[in-house]
Amino acid sequence: MKLLDFMRRRRDVVIIAAALLAALGLYLISVLAPSSAATTVVVTVGGQEVLRRPLSVNAEYSVPLSDGDVNVICVENSEVYMKEANCRDGLCLRQGRLRNQAGTIVCLPHEVVVKLTGGAQEADDGLDVIIQ
Repeated sequence: MKLLDFMRRRRDVVIIAAALLAALGLYLISVLAPSSAATTVVVTVGGQEVLRRPLSVNAEYSVPLSDGDVNVICVENSEVYMKEANCRDGLCLRQGRLRNQAGTIVCLPHEVVVKLTGGAQEADDGLDVIIQ
């Protein structure tokens, strides 16, 4: 009976260790794998695009919302992050900096989504610049 319990515990430990190693491997692949270089910051509010700016220009952009609130998005050194938001939970402020197309910043209470696009995946539409 003791041998059977020992074998079950050992098998459980091996299964848990294998699952943890697989999760660690997938995480490292997602962080270290090269992804498409981003060139543009795109911000949508409620599914509608409200801002499209180059990632190469350091700037802060205010995104006014219909209820009078404002989210501030900051671009620095080809990275973008949410600098200010007065939402209830503030999770969007803690989502970190985007460097490539692999991630997004989402402010659910305000329905604001920040993502990066561009690089080799973006189709050539023949336009050099869009002025709004």
